[in-house]
Amino acid sequence: MKEPSAVSGQLSAFGAAVGNLFRGGPANVSWERALEGLSAEDAARVPDRLPHSVAQVVAHVQFWQAYLLEVIAGENPPAPEHAAGGWPEPGSWETLQAAFFRDSEALRALTRDADFTATLDRKERPWAVGLTNFGGHSVYHLGQVVSIRQALGLWPPPSGGDTW
Repeated sequence: MKEPSAVSGQLSAFGAAVGNLFRGGPANVSWERALEGLSAEDAARVPDRLPHSVAQVVAHVQFWQAYLLEVIAGENPPAPEHAAGGWPEPGSWETLQAAFFRDSEALRALTRDADFTATLDRKERPWAVGLTNFGGHSVYHLGQVVSIRQALGLWPPPSGGDTW
């Protein structure tokens, strides 16, 4: 059996690694950089032959972040019947970004809480499992945002981006 300090160190490493997924890094461009400099008009543009705009993708990720935070708070929000139910209208770009970054930071903080990640969720799995899944979902769509910006000729962002 591992010593408590070794387990705590592993949970700290987990929290750092998975927590970073909610920001987009360190192996990826950050969400902040990926959204940097986008006007509401550009964020709403859908490139030819692609299904979504940046704003639609961010609204989708934010929908699921808010959903997870409601579940964590002990609420029982209804899950969408179909995948389309998880793709709400983006609304105000500024309001959407503020909610997105607020909730991603809240989830990041939870991944860094070893006691929380070890507790069981409503499906009797450690919260670490759900947080990892949602962190991966976020990074998946982060790559989609970069691809959309590239297709629109809006990459790299003003302060640069991973273009190697």
